[in-house]
Parts: sequence; structure tokens; C-alpha cells
Amino acid sequence: MKTRTIIVLIICYIISIAGYSQTYNKPNEPTFDYLTIDLATGNPTLYWTAPAYYPQYPNPIGYIIYKKIPDALGNDAYYQIATVDQNTFEYTDISSDGNQSRLFYKLASLGSTEPSRMTPHHAQIWLTSAYDSCNAKIDLLWEHYYNFDVNGWANSNRKKYQLYWSNTPNLSSFQLLVDSIGIFTNKFSITNVQENQNYYFYLTLERNDKPFKTYSNLNSINTKMAVRPDFMIIDSIISLNQGCKIYYNIDAVTEIKNFKLVRWEQADTNQSIFSAKIIEEFSDPNKTSSIDTNDVWASRTRKFYYKVDAYNGCNNVIKTTNLCNTIIPKARPNGTTVNLKWDALNIDTLRQDNRNNNRVEYTVYRRAYTQNDDVTGAGELTIAASAISDTLFSDDLSSFKAQDPLYKIIFKYYIEAIEREPDNTGITFVRSREVITEILPGLTMPTAIAPNSTISNNGHSRNLFEPIISFDATYQLTIYDRWGGIIYYGNQGWDGKDSNSKYVKEGTYAYRIVVHTDSSGDVVQNGSVSVVYPK
Repeated sequence: MKTRTIIVLIICYIISIAGYSQTYNKPNEPTFDYLTIDLATGNPTLYWTAPAYYPQYPNPIGYIIYKKIPDALGNDAYYQIATVDQNTFEYTDISSDGNQSRLFYKLASLGSTEPSRMTPHHAQIWLTSAYDSCNAKIDLLWEHYYNFDVNGWANSNRKKYQLYWSNTPNLSSFQLLVDSIGIFTNKFSITNVQENQNYYFYLTLERNDKPFKTYSNLNSINTKMAVRPDFMIIDSIISLNQGCKIYYNIDAVTEIKNFKLVRWEQADTNQSIFSAKIIEEFSDPNKTSSIDTNDVWASRTRKFYYKVDAYNGCNNVIKTTNLCNTIIPKARPNGTTVNLKWDALNIDTLRQDNRNNNRVEYTVYRRAYTQNDDVTGAGELTIAASAISDTLFSDDLSSFKAQDPLYKIIFKYYIEAIEREPDNTGITFVRSREVITEILPGLTMPTAIAPNSTISNNGHSRNLFEPIISFDATYQLTIYDRWGGIIYYGNQGWDGKDSNSKYVKEGTYAYRIVVHTDSSGDVVQNGSVSVVYPK
């Protein structure tokens, strides 16, 4: 029995020795450490380590590089692209560009008769970007470094991602944008980016346990947007009888094609939101004027503010003109003086701070009409005041009294405002509508008439009882007898005759004269006149 046990033990030992000394024809695979991308060329470089030494496995006589390449049917497969000798442990694939697409590789040891099995595949960090023009941001998204080997680039072995950026592809210009992005994060957003700029990004990732560092592809994106206008201004507003004409100037090289002429009724944004009205939308930056015929009657008494907004493709306002307002003049006569007051021209420093030192000058224009003129015509246009900074002016019209021919009591005024820069250059011009006013004419009445006289005194006939008015105006004259009866009623002088065309008797007669105006009231005078018949 004891002899049998010894024999069994010897047989087992022999079998175990035979198993331990068994040899294989193909070597073990290498350890694929990592791959990285040369940012300048896009060429990937692979790094590996020789397999550990085991006596029963032959040493590699070289290494084989495999690359994932789609076949004619679109199926992905790994194809051998190169071999290197047993003393080489890195390889740069100069035929591939990792900046253009994500690259996948495997390795194998080259044996004397057959290769080893392939390593798990590795793929670079693949970085992509998208421009959100409406929110002025770039969204970065990446696919993590790809390796199934739990002893390799597993999550536990990774450090944080680092993100670099530049406006040029010059690698020396790149700056570290984010120092620590979590290994489970695959997105990041850059806000407040500038339009029509080139942006370049790349990521790096390191191992915690080994001095391995891999680079992603170099990603670039252009924040393409329609070129904004460098300048936009409203340069003038001309008030018309049936609306307002607004003139503006927009940078013609802009690519923006969406503009809106907007009208407000207050200069303050918070209040104006309730009165805002889009007057016109247009797409041509070469357009220079628009006419606002909305609310014509309101525009005669209410100040309107105008601006032009430029909108981008996200319907956001990206440029606006200065806010420019109409001027509403008011005239109040007092005797032969007309007191004028008007709205100030707004200097819009809120939207264009380069206007801080600007000033406004006003010019007052007056139209006067003689009794021979049509008051709907041009009349005599003169400047009543110029280069004034106040928004009020008193116009003394006494010099128009008792001229030949007489001037009518109707006068028209309009205001022109110019916003000037410190060097006296005018940049904004506004003209108001005309305001019409009537003054109260001076009135003098004769004290007596001689109906049968042919003598004239200073151009006034003694046989006609008529007012001496300093301006041309209409009137109504009434002559009463001593009992209050009406002898004459008309709009011309009285020749001393009654309603039956007979001369009245000598004596004293009462009169009432009313000189009419449309807006300034009437001049009313009561008195008496003596009728005499010289021999």
C-alpha cells in the first residue's frame, strides 16, 4: 500500500513538471499605455510597454499597430497599418489626422510564427463645439478617453480634465481656461463670447498612477454672425403737416438685414414700453428715411421719440441709434408780443455716451404776411432769433405796426434745433411744425366825420368813419342813434348815411366796433362820434 502511494505521488510530480515547462508559440501582448494627439499636425502617437517576461512565452520580435478602418460596407474593423522592432515602444501615425476625426487603435506583439492577441483598443479624447449665437456662448462636448482596461485609463486612475483656449492656432498663445473639470463631466460652456471670432480649444488628461498625459484633438469654431453696423444714428426729424419724416444713417457694410423704426412717447425706457409703436420694418441698411403718418393729430401736441433698432437672427437688439424727439412749439400772444415756448431736443447720452459734452442751439423762424399775401403761402420768412440755448423766446412785433401795406395779424413760427459737438459740428437736426398765432391789433377811432367833406387828413378821408388799425384785420362796426336804434352795421367804414342811404343829422352818435381774431380774442371798443356838415 505504501509503495502504491509513492508511485502515485511520483506520477503527479512528473505531470506537474511537464505542465510547468510547457511552452507557447506566440508571445504575450504588450501593455498599451496611451495615445495622444499632436495638436499641430493632428498625428496620433501610441505608447506601450513590452509584456512581462514569462519563460514559457517567447519574447516579441516586434510589435504590430492596428487601426480601426471602416470597410467598403461601412463596417468597422481593425487593420494592420505598421510593424516596428522589439526595441521600439512608440509609434506616430503620420497618415492620420486626429484633429479631423476620432481615431481607434490596438496593438499586438509580433512573434516568430504568429502574433499575440490584440490589446484592448484605445481612442483619443474627442472634443466638439457648438456656437449658441442667441446666448453668446460656445458649448463644448467631448467623448472621454476610451479604454476598457480596468488597470489602464479607468475612472479611478484619471486626474481632472484641463481645458485650454486661444483665438489663434498658435500653440504658444493658448491659455489655461479651466484647471479642474471632473472626470465624469463631458461638457462645458463658455459665455460672453465675441461675434465673428475664431476660438480654439483642447483638453488634456493625466493618469494618477503614472506619468502619462494625453491630448485631445484641437477643436476650432468661428462665432459667425452677421457683421454688426459700426454706427447707426438718427440725424434729423422734419415735422410735416401730415406726419413726421425721420432721416437716419446706418453703416452700409453691415450684414444685418432686420431693422425697426420705433416710436416712443417718453424718453424713459420703463415708461416707453407701454407706448412703443413699430412705425416701419425694413431690411436694407442703405435706406435713409421713413415717414410716420400715425396719430397725425396727436403728433401736433405730443412729443414723439424715435430710434432705429438693428436685430440679429435671434431677434435680439444688437445696435440702436440715438433717441431723437420732435419739438412742439407753443405761441401765446400778449399785445404785439408773441411768447414762444418749445420742447427741448434730447441729447441721448444713455445710448451714445460720446455725446456727453454736446450742446443744442435753437433758431426761431417767423413768417409774416401783408394784406396782399395769401396766408397759406410762404409769406416773408425771417429769423426771429438764432443760436439760443433756451427753449423760450419773446418776439416783439411792434416794428410791423402801421406799415404800408399793412401786415396781417397772423404770424407763423417754427423752431429748428441742432445738436452740436464741442468742435461745433452739427450731428442732429430737428425742425418743428409751424404754429400759427394772431396778435391783437392796435385800434384808433376818429372823433368826428364830415359826410360832405372832400378833405383827407394823413390819408384818412374826413367823410368816412373807419378805424385806424395797426395791422390788417377784419372788424364789425355798429352805429346807433340817440334812442339805441341801429343806423349802420357792416365790416367797412360808415359814410354818415342811415339805412335808407340818407345823410343823418348833425349830432353825436354811439358806436361799437369789434376787431376779430381767431385765437387771440377780439378787440372791442365803444364810443361816440360827432357828425358835422361844414359850410
